[in-house]
Amino acid sequence: MVPAPNTGPPTDDGPSTTAGGSSGGRSNSFARHVSRVIDRFGDLGGFAAVPLLLALVEFEKVRRAIDPVGRGFSISLELLLPSPLVTLWRFAEPPEPFTGSPRDESFGSPSFGESAPGSGSTTPTRSTGSSSVDVTIETPVETVDIPLEAVDAETMVWLGLALVAYGVISAILMAAYVGGIDRRLRREPIAIGSCLVTYAPRFVLYNLVVFGAFLLVVPVFVLVPPLAVLAIPAIIVLGYVFYPVPFLFVVDDTAFLEAFRRSVRLTTAGGPVLSFAFWHVVVGAVSSLVLSLLVSAGSAGFLLALLGSAPLALVLTAATVSFFQEHLESDGLETTDDSRNDGRGTEETDEYEFVVD
Repeated sequence: MVPAPNTGPPTDDGPSTTAGGSSGGRSNSFARHVSRVIDRFGDLGGFAAVPLLLALVEFEKVRRAIDPVGRGFSISLELLLPSPLVTLWRFAEPPEPFTGSPRDESFGSPSFGESAPGSGSTTPTRSTGSSSVDVTIETPVETVDIPLEAVDAETMVWLGLALVAYGVISAILMAAYVGGIDRRLRREPIAIGSCLVTYAPRFVLYNLVVFGAFLLVVPVFVLVPPLAVLAIPAIIVLGYVFYPVPFLFVVDDTAFLEAFRRSVRLTTAGGPVLSFAFWHVVVGAVSSLVLSLLVSAGSAGFLLALLGSAPLALVLTAATVSFFQEHLESDGLETTDDSRNDGRGTEETDEYEFVVD
């Protein structure tokens, strides 16, 4: 009998094999890793303060979300690949100030993959009656719209310096945040200082590569604006192929260039890595619809969205860390690190394969 073709979403490859070669009945499903993290939320809950506070320091977006005068309306559909640091504003865009007729309501457009922090496009990106495209520079204090054709060398230098400063600060936060989550999942002390020394330099380089790529493509869009339509498929592909990179820095202590090579091999192989990304995108899309509606509902809705997005962001990041911890171990890719066990040898594990005290 010929088996029926599989027309559904990407699926996991079934139970994985432990490092010792025996099947432990483990799978790499997105839902199971989310469940593991929720069961350990007592150990991880403090990390939710990071996405909460980072959302609050986006003063311009907070002001737009709670401003009762001249409100617009915004619905977002954010297709989020796994990311080391997610806040409310990756799920939802605050409504633009309502200045037109009642029919001029603003609706957010879908967003794909990783966006360069500190930059992006507003919705709509074209002014009424004009074909010009704006580059939006978002800072915590205000949002500055610059016509694409007005982007010159001085603007690029200013933008580059701003992105470097943002990249360093963001790298420090990601190193402490992801590194601390990884260590708590392993039941080790968080050791913030050690996480910063070990991981921050690679996160700085990673951010500079991402921001540098953004700065390189902006002049191309200035010279040939129609090429901007290629940005979305390029972001989707590159965002997926390299989404494991920042997690490999921490989970496997992988060197900078090797993390990119290993990421390509993992993602192009499909299987659990593709399946995890798929379900992460699905959950992110559904969450963004709900959170964007709350953000558009005024101060009370914004407060609910803020309080709900922080633990959600933590669970998604921690589930990704958990997934790569198990996936790399089961594939025999995780490097030996005696310091993780502190000479304790084989540890007793719970039903989710976490080490128990």
